[in-house]
Amino acid sequence: MRKIKLKNIITILILSLAGTCFVQCDKEETVVIEPNQRSVFTSEMDFNNNVNVNADIDFADASAGVVSRLWTFPDNVVDIDKSDNDKTSTNKIVKAFFNTPGTYNVTLNQTFKGDVFANGTSTGSNTADTTIVVNVLSEVKLGLTAHLLNDDGTLGAPLTIADNVENEVTASKKVRFSYTVEGQPNTFDWTFNGATPETFNGPDIDVDVTYRSLGVHDLKFIASRNRPAGSDTIFYKNLIKVIPSTEPVTLDAVNERDGKIGLEFSRDMDITTVDSSNFTVSLENNGMMIPVNITDISIDPSAPNVVLITLNETVYRDDTAKVSYTPGLLSTTDQVKADAISEAVVGFERIENVLESTTLDYSFENSTNIDSEWPDNGWGGLWGMYNRDVSSTRAKTGSSSLMVEYQPNGGMILNSGSATIPTVQGQSYELGFWVYVESLGNSDPSQFLPEIRFFADPPFQELGIVFFNDTFPTGEWVYQSLIFTSNTTTDAKLLIRGFNEFNPQPLKFFMDDLTLRKVNLRP
Repeated sequence: MRKIKLKNIITILILSLAGTCFVQCDKEETVVIEPNQRSVFTSEMDFNNNVNVNADIDFADASAGVVSRLWTFPDNVVDIDKSDNDKTSTNKIVKAFFNTPGTYNVTLNQTFKGDVFANGTSTGSNTADTTIVVNVLSEVKLGLTAHLLNDDGTLGAPLTIADNVENEVTASKKVRFSYTVEGQPNTFDWTFNGATPETFNGPDIDVDVTYRSLGVHDLKFIASRNRPAGSDTIFYKNLIKVIPSTEPVTLDAVNERDGKIGLEFSRDMDITTVDSSNFTVSLENNGMMIPVNITDISIDPSAPNVVLITLNETVYRDDTAKVSYTPGLLSTTDQVKADAISEAVVGFERIENVLESTTLDYSFENSTNIDSEWPDNGWGGLWGMYNRDVSSTRAKTGSSSLMVEYQPNGGMILNSGSATIPTVQGQSYELGFWVYVESLGNSDPSQFLPEIRFFADPPFQELGIVFFNDTFPTGEWVYQSLIFTSNTTTDAKLLIRGFNEFNPQPLKFFMDDLTLRKVNLRP
């Protein structure tokens, strides 16, 4: 083997590395471009920049390439943290305390090293102005008034709002509570002891309750908001004293309650006067009578004005159940006897309305843009020959309803816009609505009758149909019920189709209070 001397190896290494550049060669120097990107934040930007009075909100300039900046705040309402200047600041981050409720503009003027980029696009300028709107909310503060309601619905005498005043209210009479509020709360929770409803959640300024239970009762009302946090609680002890009535007790509703039948009277009933031998119940399904016996009658412990009838059979939604009562000892707690009941039909209004958990404006109280919230479905032809709007002319509940007018020989097709209804395959539902027909027109009974028909899309499943024949009630609110079993599990648009092709006159009606309830049908 040939030996290579160490001296020769070193010489070879030096020669081979002679052309290698370790620090900088003759290559062109890489130019680093600093971006000029606008990026401005606040600590409450995800909450519409709402902030409590005297609470802090942080403003941050995270922009790249800024040469100078100037924050400008409204006069005499801001305390800038750790600064003697409460009007302007050049800091990247500014903590400010607003001491007066209201809506205010905070501006940021920036100068950059070059053209400013916003959202990846050049603005063509090296300056940028940003305005941030801040909503400063006062503390939540409630005020309360109350009036007796006359039998005709007009306001009666005012009540005194204070602890231990024991305003006298005759059993079965109504009281209207009204509130004033500051601070923009969005949650309202009422508790009415001794009244129906016992609780109420909603922003309604006026809330009517019926006092049914004898005795002295408290009132609690809480208004609150989550962000920025705030609340106020009104609690009055011994505010209402319910006294006996000599007026007849009335049967206000008959409803299914968890498979039982509930008779809802106008005031509390005396359990010692309940006797099952005075009651009879008939049950029919699809034309067949179902033998049924009463196994128990009691008072609902959570609603003492409700007499509960338990049967040896479950009451299903597609049953027709009727209750009769022959006068006996049944009396109120203030010793007024109940009148006879003759075949009162059992209703199902107490089942949860699935639409309450959706964005669908089922009561038509919050629709502000009819073209986006209840848009035309685009079929054209006779299906576009109609007028519709949210109207305050009539309402079943609240202050508004959906007004629909089919044009002569026309029709309609609407959908629920971005709102959908949830359905589960194999589950049965009741789609209900209230309708007030103002004019039926003059349809030819030998042709296809005017109608309103509902679909779930997808999968374009027909949910039910109501015909407007010449005997359909006019000039009154009428409840319509459509029962169907869902073909699929989906969130579907609700389609409403109207038909008036063989009616030479317009057909006008109002629709309100859509409901979708899960129901059990007789096996």
